[in-house]
Amino acid sequence: MQQYTEHGVPAPVVESRTAAVCRSRNGDERVVILAKGFLLVVDPVTERCTQVSFPNGNTEYPYMCFASSEGMFYAGAGTQFMAFDPFDCSFLHAEDVGMEGELVGFSYAESAEGTIYFAAYPHCRLFGYVPSERRVIPLGQLDAEEKYPSHLAVDEAGWVYAGIGTERRGLIAFRPSDGRTVQLVPTEERTRGMGVVYAAADGSVYGHWAFADLREAETPERYRWMRLRGGQATPVDWRDVPPSLYSGAAFYRLHRQLSGAWKIEKHDLAERELRLRATEGSSTRLIPLLYECGGAQLSPLSAGADGHVYGTSNHPLHFFRYETGEQRLRSFGGQVIEFGGGGNLCAYASVGPMLAGAAYPGGHLHLMDTRLPVRAEAGDPNQARNPRLVASHPEVHRPRCALAHSDGEHVLYGGYPGYGAVGGGLCLYNITTGEDLLLTHDQVVPFQSTISLAEGQSGHIFGATSIETPGGAEPKETRAKLYRLHWDSRTVNGVWSPVEAREIVWIYADRKGRIHGMTEASRYFVFDPEEERLCAESDLSEWGTPVRVGLAADPNGTIYGALSGAIFRLDPDLSMAVKLTEPPVAITAGLAVAGDKVFFASGSRLWSYQLEA
Repeated sequence: MQQYTEHGVPAPVVESRTAAVCRSRNGDERVVILAKGFLLVVDPVTERCTQVSFPNGNTEYPYMCFASSEGMFYAGAGTQFMAFDPFDCSFLHAEDVGMEGELVGFSYAESAEGTIYFAAYPHCRLFGYVPSERRVIPLGQLDAEEKYPSHLAVDEAGWVYAGIGTERRGLIAFRPSDGRTVQLVPTEERTRGMGVVYAAADGSVYGHWAFADLREAETPERYRWMRLRGGQATPVDWRDVPPSLYSGAAFYRLHRQLSGAWKIEKHDLAERELRLRATEGSSTRLIPLLYECGGAQLSPLSAGADGHVYGTSNHPLHFFRYETGEQRLRSFGGQVIEFGGGGNLCAYASVGPMLAGAAYPGGHLHLMDTRLPVRAEAGDPNQARNPRLVASHPEVHRPRCALAHSDGEHVLYGGYPGYGAVGGGLCLYNITTGEDLLLTHDQVVPFQSTISLAEGQSGHIFGATSIETPGGAEPKETRAKLYRLHWDSRTVNGVWSPVEAREIVWIYADRKGRIHGMTEASRYFVFDPEEERLCAESDLSEWGTPVRVGLAADPNGTIYGALSGAIFRLDPDLSMAVKLTEPPVAITAGLAVAGDKVFFASGSRLWSYQLEA
């Protein structure tokens, strides 16, 4: 019997990771769009697309790009900085300049002399690249605490300005000639948020520190704008602030613009189109974006009440279903999930025929009726969207867990907060009434985030936490917790620290009232909350590392789990995990049990394991 089956690539697309318009000295233009592992050069006149892989086998995600005044293109991916000639379609320079774990090229700027400045996450380091010498010069750390140098600009005098955040917003002026740095935001105003700077077309530099988050909708009339010059900030009326050379938001940002009869309205690799609009009139034009890829990485899976397996890709989000009877993959694209974009559905819970999915970014909860067709838009008053958005909580900006309560009405979901925050919320949503209750971290476990949930025999909820802060803040705790939420009062009435861990990635409550759990270090444990006693603990790191949603039950209540290198079954009576198999590929996300198969993701591909009878 063949135990493993590969079912294909549900989302054979990539995400746009910003773009730029490069203009040569003779006026020729190219649109360069970044993607994971490659860039796509588009000639807006001939519509020809040229795909060029990153040098040195680099397949990392880029975060921002830049078109210089000379028409060259600059980007970073992982630790590698790259200079590219879009007219010759060749790389001029590629060099690993970052430390391990550093992401080079979070922001860019160009001096009047042609030096290209760029900054790196998470150490807020600044670099300079001299094109004539093809040399990168490290210039030091802009801030010792903040991680996100998301904006960069250079004034006429050569001062470099950086907008940083997210735990304490800042706006830094740096003078390359002597390394002098000046923090332009008053100490009392350095609260959660992001500083913003940019260069206008005339070379003047402007900034503000009004953003309360890493990304925020532009409402310029609300901001206290500053003209930045010579290391100083001078207030200026918002009406006198010219536009930035960047347009668009998030990974749809565009540096510079076409100069002729057409303007770029949107670049979208996920939809494989470059959308143009006429400078005069209302005509539009679509350029097909032709490229090859291995597909988008898959996020956690879930079995629906209809027996099918559901999931999304991430970066970009495409919603899909594997139809187990027909053994067929169906992709519904990205538009079916409201505000989906480059996010993903991170965790699921089933209440009868309803499948609830918690989404990043924004902490959105989507509800799908598995009895009805998937619909991206309402066709008439009797045909609503399916799935539909029912709740949103930025306090759960990055969901990690979801649970259906046995009362048949409630879905709970928890996760990490937004940028610069410490401690995530827990949402209790009633799918019948629409009642929506949010418990903040200080009502659950202060400064920690709920990342796994289970229901005990009495209907009370157990949750487990993470101390991590993926939005850029510094953790305030050192050890993850297990807690009990009294269901009737909606209050926490027990908190424990059962094992040494930064995260407890999943938990399961057995019929004896004990809690089985897994830490981020692949340590399996069993804890009795009534006796407040650790019953068992074992190291499963030889089986690999934890994956998101690494636990699932079949209809009979048998619990299956996965680490990156193993599929196992929990034996609650023996307080142990029993390895069933080692997969032929690394498991990257789990886990759904449908029929007699365990489904999991490996990169961009959907796989299943045939359970023995």
